[in-house]
Amino acid sequence: MTQNKTYKMTVCPMTYVLEILGDKWSFLIIRDMLFRGCCRYKHFIESEEGVATNILANRLKSLTNHGLITQCKDPQNGRQKLYHLTDKGLDLIPSILQLVKWSGHHDPNSILSEKIMHYLDDRFDEAVAIVRQQYLEACQQDAPVTDCHRFG
Repeated sequence: MTQNKTYKMTVCPMTYVLEILGDKWSFLIIRDMLFRGCCRYKHFIESEEGVATNILANRLKSLTNHGLITQCKDPQNGRQKLYHLTDKGLDLIPSILQLVKWSGHHDPNSILSEKIMHYLDDRFDEAVAIVRQQYLEACQQDAPVTDCHRFG
C-alpha cells in the first residue's frame, strides 16, 4: 500500500493528523460510517452536507490509502464498493467522541441530548465501547462476512 508521507515535513504529531483528517469531508465520512451506518458511495452522496462527487471519491481514496477505511466489492452488486473502518479507523472513536463532547458543551445550537452528554461526561469509556460495538454489529448485518469485513 502506498502511503502519503508529506506529513513528515515536521515532526509534530498534529501534522500527521491534519494530513489525514484536516478537512471537514474526511471527518464527515467517518461520522457517517460510525453514526449513520453509511458504507456505500450513494449513502455518502445522500448526506445532508452535500459533498461533491469528485471530493467524495478523493477523500475515500485518501482514507483508504492511509489505512483508516477498507473497500471491497459489494457482494450484492459487484459493480459497487463497500467501505468499512479498519481497526486504525475505529481507534479514532475516542477522539471523535471527545470532539462531539466539546461541541456539546460549547455550541449553543448543539442537538446532543442530556443522555448523550451524560454518557460523554460521566461514562466516556462506556460510550466509546457502545459506539464501537454498534458499528461492528451494523457492519456484520450489512453484508455477509467477506475479506472487506476483516478489520485491520
